[in-house]
Amino acid sequence: MTVTAKQCQRLASAEQGIISDCMTRLGIFGWMDGIRPINGATGGMAGKARTLLFGPKRGSDGFSKSTYALVEGLDPGDVLIFAAAGTPENLMGDNVATFAQQHGLAAIITDSMVRDAAGMNGLSMPVYARGITARIPVASEPVAMDVPVACGGAQVRPGDVVVGGLDGVLVLPSSRVGEVLEELPDVEKVEAELQALIANGARASEIEPVLKRKKAPRAKT
Repeated sequence: MTVTAKQCQRLASAEQGIISDCMTRLGIFGWMDGIRPINGATGGMAGKARTLLFGPKRGSDGFSKSTYALVEGLDPGDVLIFAAAGTPENLMGDNVATFAQQHGLAAIITDSMVRDAAGMNGLSMPVYARGITARIPVASEPVAMDVPVACGGAQVRPGDVVVGGLDGVLVLPSSRVGEVLEELPDVEKVEAELQALIANGARASEIEPVLKRKKAPRAKT
């Protein structure tokens, strides 16, 4: 199912916690654990996932394309996912990230480490990772492009919509983005009501019914 740029913009502008509540309403699982923004570009983003699977080095039959060639073949607004099973090695630095920014990618996300903190901080494109390290990538290599992967504990398939922000990364199946967007205004309304109650000193007995509404799918009209 094709996801539009307008849909991605709406998701990028929404609070991640609200999107997560929508996912819970709909029974969607797609939370990356331990993956955080590691540079100063921490605004919301959303884009189509393009996956790059890494694995242990074999010493033969290596992947034929460089990371730069892969990036060059992506579309503006895509999100490049490096799935590396949490290796402690760095799989990219600021040169790759800068090249990706120049080609209009929305973000790069990895469950590995990255390097070049100073250079990363100068970019407007967000980079999400487990952290920063100078450890050289001597034991990992690319295996396959645009295949289903696990990254940060979430299953990611090519074409999924990936949403990132200060709270981390969410993964939405492309076939269910429309459902999430339908729930979004209602959850935003309930959340605003909940915050107003708390700000005005409401009692638990007043808050709890609103919490129940927050968890229940929107009534169809």
